[in-house]
Amino acid sequence: MKKIAFIFLITFITHSLFAQKDIKLAKDKIAKTKAILDDTQYKKEASLSELNDIEAQIEGREHYLRQIQNRITEAQNEEKEAIIVADSLQRKIELLKEEYAELVYAAYKTGGDFQQLAYIFSSENFTQFVRRANYLEHYKDVRKKQILEIERSQELLLHKKEEIKARNKESFALLEEEKVQLAQLKSLKERQTKVVRNLKLKERELIAQLEKERKALAELQKQMLVLTSNVSKEGNVFENEIEITDKTENKINNKNVTTTSFQETKGSLKWPVEGGMITNHFGVRPHPILSGVNIENHGIDLRVKPNAVVKSVFSGEVTAVTKVPNLQNVVMLRHDNFFTVYSKLNKVNVKVGDIVSINSKLGNAGQNADGTYEIQFQIWNMDGEKLDPEEWLSKKE
Repeated sequence: MKKIAFIFLITFITHSLFAQKDIKLAKDKIAKTKAILDDTQYKKEASLSELNDIEAQIEGREHYLRQIQNRITEAQNEEKEAIIVADSLQRKIELLKEEYAELVYAAYKTGGDFQQLAYIFSSENFTQFVRRANYLEHYKDVRKKQILEIERSQELLLHKKEEIKARNKESFALLEEEKVQLAQLKSLKERQTKVVRNLKLKERELIAQLEKERKALAELQKQMLVLTSNVSKEGNVFENEIEITDKTENKINNKNVTTTSFQETKGSLKWPVEGGMITNHFGVRPHPILSGVNIENHGIDLRVKPNAVVKSVFSGEVTAVTKVPNLQNVVMLRHDNFFTVYSKLNKVNVKVGDIVSINSKLGNAGQNADGTYEIQFQIWNMDGEKLDPEEWLSKKE
């Protein structure tokens, strides 16, 4: 009896915890992005960086709201189902009590234990004696089982009522949180409209800025293609180099060397910065202001706190440290048949030929002309193909 009630309770708690985990992750992400925005000192005039930050906040809050709304719907449906089960249990208990009352009344009519014994011993033969004794014993068992079934149903009903109360409380709290988030989302969208309106007055500056960014990406792509081409000609000797270096622990001071291949980390790769907020995604998308103009990103842009530490996402070899106009310092690492690229660093702590481990400090995030801090992170393969970092990075960050 208690075991069944316990299973009901555990099922309810487990389901709620999984749903609440998604909401908590979304809420934590908003808190991280808000912390970054609070540390960012924007110039008085509107900028694309500010617009990107606002859009990232809107994206995060909309995701959070979807999680809340999904959970509200689930909680309300579960509450309705629990009410149906509770009503069914209540009817069952009433029926069981009626049946039990009939059994008690029937027992009363037999006149108690003395008359029951007389009923047994008045048997005409031994066979009838055994049948009457078995009948009375079965009759007593039925009454005991009826009592146990009533108690069991009452306990289940109690747990169902507790579940209904918990669901109702959760729904109310989520609805209140939804109101808060909707108000904040409305405020962000009003700010977004204002920034867009101001940026539309700066079309020439935006075109000039876009041209600089295109040249910077073209130069970086050129260097990456040269690098991948040279590596392909040299052959794949990287694994042997790492294997030898692993034995020389004091030389590289590396406590995080892993035998896992880079390919195996897809979907669980370490992030290059802590609490980074993605403001520009990988690929081609329309320019947020310039009509009919598309922009392409070879990686992702991560808004960070001032001078945030940039770390290697995987153990590898520093194959290039260079400067690219509009991208500041750039560090390129090789991981077997893959490369990671870290751009917009204002300070670099490594040099070509260094062997680095996971989470090794490569440098610090640089500051843009508009006062914001960010890095650009890219992933390439040996064939010179750009890969979407979001498909590789862990979703836990």
